[in-house]
Amino acid sequence: MTSGQLQRRLGLVSAVSITVGAVIGSGIFLKPLIVAKSLPSEGWVYLLWVGLGLVCLFGAFAYAELGAAFPEAGGQYAFLREGWGRAVGFLYGWALFWVINPGTVAALAIAFADNLLPLFGVDLAAERAEPRLRVLVGAGMILLLAAVNHFGVWFGALLQNVSTFAKLAAIGAIVVGGLFVTGGQPAPGAAAAAPDAVQTLTLGGLAVAFTGIFWAYEGWYQMPFNAAELRRPERDLARGLILGMLILIVAYTAINAVYLRVVPFPEMRGLTDRADVPGLTIARIFTPAATHYLTLLIAISVMGAANPNLLSSPRAFYAMAQDRLVPRALIAVHPRWGTPTASIWVQAIWATLIVVVPAVTPATWGLRDFDDVTVFVVFASFLFYGLAVAAVYRLRLQRPDLVRPYRCTGYPVTPALFVAVAVAFVVALLWDPAERQNALIGLVILASGVPYYRWWTRRRAAAGG
Repeated sequence: MTSGQLQRRLGLVSAVSITVGAVIGSGIFLKPLIVAKSLPSEGWVYLLWVGLGLVCLFGAFAYAELGAAFPEAGGQYAFLREGWGRAVGFLYGWALFWVINPGTVAALAIAFADNLLPLFGVDLAAERAEPRLRVLVGAGMILLLAAVNHFGVWFGALLQNVSTFAKLAAIGAIVVGGLFVTGGQPAPGAAAAAPDAVQTLTLGGLAVAFTGIFWAYEGWYQMPFNAAELRRPERDLARGLILGMLILIVAYTAINAVYLRVVPFPEMRGLTDRADVPGLTIARIFTPAATHYLTLLIAISVMGAANPNLLSSPRAFYAMAQDRLVPRALIAVHPRWGTPTASIWVQAIWATLIVVVPAVTPATWGLRDFDDVTVFVVFASFLFYGLAVAAVYRLRLQRPDLVRPYRCTGYPVTPALFVAVAVAFVVALLWDPAERQNALIGLVILASGVPYYRWWTRRRAAAGG
């Protein structure tokens, strides 16, 4: 294939849509229960949902400065390369390629199947025991998204815009409906707090709550990967990130307020299934029959959240191929559609294998629990979030003359707060015995990239490339 060029076709609406759509997925529906059980009072729930949203906004301020200064494909990879060198950038790309991106897509594909199949009368318990349709639907979602993004960034952005507006409309309907429901008291016969619900604030409880909320906000960094396809990156990248994060904080705070109004905190802590919180909320606002459509809402939401992993993230591997850190085949851009097709399909195929292989060989393989996957993804991601935000300080010192169309709001305080939270969060996961295994898995995968990087760079040097 003759290589083409990435095309600047995205405007501000698409930039905001990618930011919002990449974030709103399963988290806001499936994580409020575990957050409520991990914290001792309703006040802590509000404090963390708003506070950690602001932390992500502070990170977005820093990413906006970096993205406007380096308006090229690659996003976070480019920021880490410019701030800390090629080796750090490569290790991020290594983790993104093997686990963070395809693992997220695979987990979302299974969640998509789990929420779509019951609408057609499929016995989900039987599917989980012997997966057939579950695997086919999950794999089909991945391949469909890859095909959409293969045929142009405009098509991927259109899908993103439509799914994002649908998700915001659904959340808005729940929030508005919740204003007309009398709340405040648990329903008669509501179960007492479950045994796993904490009674006092603990480090372990905070770690679980942080992980759940950060998973719900996961994906806020996606849009800078598309910097080379924004028509006006010097303006729209910063606006897209910041406006998107503000919309998310407002939406998440509002829907959590409705959850707690309609399903009071004491009752919420007695629930057992992750989907019970939104399910009861919708049943009490509308009708019990309306809960049937909750699975459709989550399926649409999940698909929209998975799309940026094939719309945006493959641009990092395209950028790494430009830097000759990975095989040059990943630099291929379709001459007509202007998309990095090789990177898109390699990630789609790998994510599909993660879904299919455990089902084909169940005696040997097994998908990890949803919460385990989220812990690993969030842990691995925050290692690099902190480094990328800290790069703002390093670049201000080393490259003071760099053109910065946008400068980080609140500098130097806001990036410092983000880095402090990121470091504390990573340390807490390593310290907490319940989460340590997932964190150590992340470190092992990162460490495995070091010998590969040394071998590859020596190979390139010997070849004179």
